[in-house]
Amino acid sequence: MPREIQIANAAGFCFGVKKAIQKAETMEKAFIFGSLIHNPQEVARLASLNKKIVHKLEDVEDNRVVITAHGLDINVIGQMKQKGLEIVDTTCPLVTKIYNEGLKLEAQGLQIVIVGDPKHVEVKGIASRMKNPIIIYHEEDIVNVPEGAKIGVVCQSTLLMEKFDHFVSLLKTRCSEVIPINTICKPTKDRQTSAAALSKQMEIMIVIGGRNSSNTHKLADTCKMNLPNDTYHIETAQEMEPQWFEGKNKVGITAGASTPDYLIEEVIAKIRTYDSLIPV
Repeated sequence: MPREIQIANAAGFCFGVKKAIQKAETMEKAFIFGSLIHNPQEVARLASLNKKIVHKLEDVEDNRVVITAHGLDINVIGQMKQKGLEIVDTTCPLVTKIYNEGLKLEAQGLQIVIVGDPKHVEVKGIASRMKNPIIIYHEEDIVNVPEGAKIGVVCQSTLLMEKFDHFVSLLKTRCSEVIPINTICKPTKDRQTSAAALSKQMEIMIVIGGRNSSNTHKLADTCKMNLPNDTYHIETAQEMEPQWFEGKNKVGITAGASTPDYLIEEVIAKIRTYDSLIPV
């Protein structure tokens, strides 16, 4: 009897990623500043279509450069303009919304606190647009926020929902005024919510997406809350091990917002090959 395989209601490409890829594909040749999206397989596919990733402006061999869906440090954008480069901006509008929300809070005289990974290009882009932002990602970072401060809080679009709420609670015990704006994007919320619901019904969860993808890692964390020993984060079907599925009849699948459909389909096809080999 074949295993039951269910895909989360919200999984795979979000509209911002689709928009960025479609824009790049319309260009005969593209120099993309950083990974257009955080999925190595899709980035490799684009590279085969003459869409080259660069990490230094000196490596742009054209007069056009593409800004990724995650946005970019505004100072680097300034350097691009100084060099006279034509900028093709594929920044997701939901990332741009974070910039605007932060600036609104700053205009109220609040100290901006950003909850997110300081190494992530999106967080660097947000921070570059604020005056003196404080970035927090681990609980011990809270000490960097002055006691009694009046703060406005925004966050990385792909943050774990529970993490934002937890940090806001901690900040409220430390600061005299806290105005939080939950800037986790709707596609991220939808994927986390549907992954959480599905993982409660399944015996094993396969989470597909780049290991450099923040939102995919958060999906895996979400599933592990319900299936701590039977949640597996993979990039491709080839990484799966047959023994994972021994005695497992109900298989759930979710995928990060940068994961193309063909990778999901390959995983399903691979699982189907186990039906006759591995006892359910």
